[in-house]
Amino acid sequence: MVAARGGERAAVPANVKMRRDFRDERDETRMSDERRTGANGAGSDAQGTSAGNAPTAFLGNLVEVPDSGPLCLTGRIRVEVAGEIVADTDDVALCRCGHSGNKPFCDGSHRRVGFDDPGVIQGGRLVPGGEEPAPDEPVLIVCAANGPLLVRGPLTVVAADGGRAQGTKGALCRCGASSTKPFCDGTHKDTGFQAT
Repeated sequence: MVAARGGERAAVPANVKMRRDFRDERDETRMSDERRTGANGAGSDAQGTSAGNAPTAFLGNLVEVPDSGPLCLTGRIRVEVAGEIVADTDDVALCRCGHSGNKPFCDGSHRRVGFDDPGVIQGGRLVPGGEEPAPDEPVLIVCAANGPLLVRGPLTVVAADGGRAQGTKGALCRCGASSTKPFCDGTHKDTGFQAT
């Protein structure tokens, strides 16, 4: 993994799956309206480029939760492992099945192990922040040792069925066993989940 030094952006390692790598797994009708349309209603891709290739406004930090797939994040995303920023990117897929050999990043293991989750919000939540975050503020995803992905900053969770949760603090499951997926319910402690 590559850590950020001296204000440089940490590159995502080449073997890391990106959100765009899972487009074939997701029904395009489930994609969030924010990512399908720009500020003026014109089509927009995940990088904020309109169909006419003109940049569109930053649309916020999103995590899409597809049926039985990884957490697909877009926006201004920073991922921290053991106190080091290992990714500073606008597009990344994070493991939520608990079986990736490249945690916290998805390596496609959910297919191999038959991870089965409908990608709906089953409980849990994100906590709203006290002050309105800046519209272009990044979200920091902190990987708790042997635990969840801790959210620090503005994030909108978009479930496969269109359900949503917004906030600036929370914990996302990465062991695959939570009963409140995509949020953590502490089950990782009972299952012996291991990850840095």
